[in-house]
Amino acid sequence: MKKGMIIAIDGPAGVGKSTVCKLLAKHLGYAYLDTGAMYRAMAWSAIAENLNLDDESEIARRLELLPLRFTIENGALSIFYKEKRLDDELRQPEISVRASHISQLKCVRDYLTRCQRQLGERGGIVAEGRDMTTVVFPDAPVRVYLTADLKARTERRFLEYRNKGIAADRAGLEAQIKARDEADEQRALAPLRATPGVRVVDTSHMNISEVVTQLMVLIPLETAEKDASIRG
Repeated sequence: MKKGMIIAIDGPAGVGKSTVCKLLAKHLGYAYLDTGAMYRAMAWSAIAENLNLDDESEIARRLELLPLRFTIENGALSIFYKEKRLDDELRQPEISVRASHISQLKCVRDYLTRCQRQLGERGGIVAEGRDMTTVVFPDAPVRVYLTADLKARTERRFLEYRNKGIAADRAGLEAQIKARDEADEQRALAPLRATPGVRVVDTSHMNISEVVTQLMVLIPLETAEKDASIRG
């Protein structure tokens, strides 16, 4: 990973942030930081450690003792629980629901915000999450809020699960995404929203390539040209 700026991208569940940000990071030669995976890993490991997700005092007490490790390897976030690398198990629908719940705890958000800022210290990252532009990297030179209507987001998440062999139905996914939206938007701590100075991009009727192209337009020209020349 080469030195560069931080590109912070927010947006609701199912909007396609992960796919878009991976491609954007690859295009620029940057690292991809999937902060949502960090919350899912926190929920997964808390369950593995038999913690009560409804007991904030227990979570706060055990938080930094969880055998979790976050690192950037080969241009992407790697997450380990003890010696086990966590990957597809973090994408299970149940873990996404639990992650939404645990992400509302201040102790969890504070801890992971510190971890995310440490991972971003060297720059050259595309950071994707639900408070990247407002809390974690509010001074990032490029801040974008990706959005799409509920129908489009449900279909994208359904196809993602189907391609990974995860059983899901559209009606159930739509209900989950809608509930996740409400929880994220109404939480008292770091609610999901687009703030002044953040560019909003509606991807409802755009394919992945079109979204990446739109994001490249928002990146300072001299940076895009420099990164493209180094990559070439």
